Amino acid sequence: MKHLLFIFLLLTSAFCYSQKYVLIDKKMVLPLSYTNTVTLEHSYKNLFAVEKDKLHQFISEVEKIAAELSDTKKPLPETLTFNVGKTKFFGLKVPLAKENRLDVVLTTDCDGTKISMHLSDAKISNANNAFFINTWVKYIRSYVK
Repeated sequence: MKHLLFIFLLLTSAFCYSQKYVLIDKKMVLPLSYTNTVTLEHSYKNLFAVEKDKLHQFISEVEKIAAELSDTKKPLPETLTFNVGKTKFFGLKVPLAKENRLDVVLTTDCDGTKISMHLSDAKISNANNAFFINTWVKYIRSYVK
């Protein structure tokens, strides 16, 4: 009976301490880290939080945005609004003289802490934004377990 109780406690403690969020460095310097709570300190350290179980879906959506920016033949959407878990994607087409650009902001609201990130900046060309996004995705994938 003691052995069963010990195994039960061991298993329940393993499930209680699983990490809920993945912290991604916006500057691609630090490796991904995992946490149960997101605080303002994470925001100050330029870390962007994504729910651990939604990470693959998040990466897929970010890759779609990079593809939109890379495809010069296909017109950009006027607006872009959708959620992946607690992360909200908001994009807006900005018409300029030479090309239309896509400005995309990511906002995550985890544990009452909101963190924002400019994924695609309309001040920068679509090609450069696509390069940054693809590099960021490669950085994330290199650390995913």
